[in-house]
Amino acid sequence: MTDAEAAPNQEEFTATDQCVMCGLCLPHCPTYAETENEADSPRGRISLIQAMARGELPADRRLSTHLEGCLSCRACEDVCPSGVPYGRLIDNARTELRRRVPPNPMRDALRQAFAAHRTLRRTLYAATRLARLSGLWSLAKRLGIQRLPGLGRLHALTGRLPAAHLSFDAVGRDSNPAVYLFTGCAAEIFDRETLEAARRVLLILGYHVLTPEAQTCCGALHQHAGDRQAAQALARANFSAFDNDIPILVTSSACATTLREYDTLLGAKGRLFGQRVHEIGEFLSATPWPEALEPRPLAQRAAVHTPCSQRRVLHAPDVAFTLLQHIPQLELIPLPGNDRCCGAAGSYMIEHPQMADALAAPKVRAAADLAPELLITTNIGCAMHLARALAENGQAVEVLHPVTLLARQLAGMPPRA
Repeated sequence: MTDAEAAPNQEEFTATDQCVMCGLCLPHCPTYAETENEADSPRGRISLIQAMARGELPADRRLSTHLEGCLSCRACEDVCPSGVPYGRLIDNARTELRRRVPPNPMRDALRQAFAAHRTLRRTLYAATRLARLSGLWSLAKRLGIQRLPGLGRLHALTGRLPAAHLSFDAVGRDSNPAVYLFTGCAAEIFDRETLEAARRVLLILGYHVLTPEAQTCCGALHQHAGDRQAAQALARANFSAFDNDIPILVTSSACATTLREYDTLLGAKGRLFGQRVHEIGEFLSATPWPEALEPRPLAQRAAVHTPCSQRRVLHAPDVAFTLLQHIPQLELIPLPGNDRCCGAAGSYMIEHPQMADALAAPKVRAAADLAPELLITTNIGCAMHLARALAENGQAVEVLHPVTLLARQLAGMPPRA
């Protein structure tokens, strides 16, 4: 149904009235900067949401294009003088759009299968590794897979898939302080190296690391696609999996953002859950560093990219610098343009490739000027997106998480009692 009608849950859109249309958000909006279309700006989208909710505007393709074109980077929210909760408004709007316009059943099925079924993720990881080791991946590129819509982009995004073990703990603790490690869904396939590195660093610092197998996807992909029911189901599963009053550490800043804001999905109990969630860089930066623990020196230059979730929502843009200052001789340089989204934004880099590439281009140019050996970022989506863009530009820059680099320089250190 696309005819104009009032939204049944008007209370979810009352915050649109907080927007005074001052336009202070416009210079900070990545999509508006590219299109210069008011409908692609935060205040423009708020006007569209308001009109849709009141029944003044039909949920047609034009409306969907502008609302789905938002990155949910929340740069506008961070600078808004009126405190408009834009992130919640755009999620609510997409939920309303989904109610009126039938979603793509194939896309829904793939998203749900990927997020909720670890067996499928393990199979995908094994199959992709086998394809790369056997040469099938290279053969597919020579045969022109890059020219196929969707498949070519997925092929390019999975350019690096190192061998790494993914383990889950049985219930149990030793005398060391315990922490939970959140694995997510994409990280279980594409970022196992970081998960294993996080475990090693935590053990070296004297923590007992628990990784419950009952945990699942954080729900961000579903929530930002308007599938609130599926997102709530995943949130309830995680609430049950991380059942003790123990800190929950997350290697992906985007997942940390979603988990920390579970009140949007679970209400009051979600708010209490979110208080236990820590992005791992935040947690390690606040952990006393043993004087006798000194990582091996690394005489390299590392450009540091700060994801929107790290800067705009977690408000901890300097954690990578704080964490990696323990490595002697490492030169850390902020990547110019860190205040602007790179275009990854979860599945956005697949569903909106032109805009995603346009937003990555300044990052690629900045990296070319700096000529670093390493590019550091705290979000798996940003890492995949930037690694693909850098590789296609011919830049041999390794993209990795700060905790992965720290673990490399701590290799051989025993767990601390």
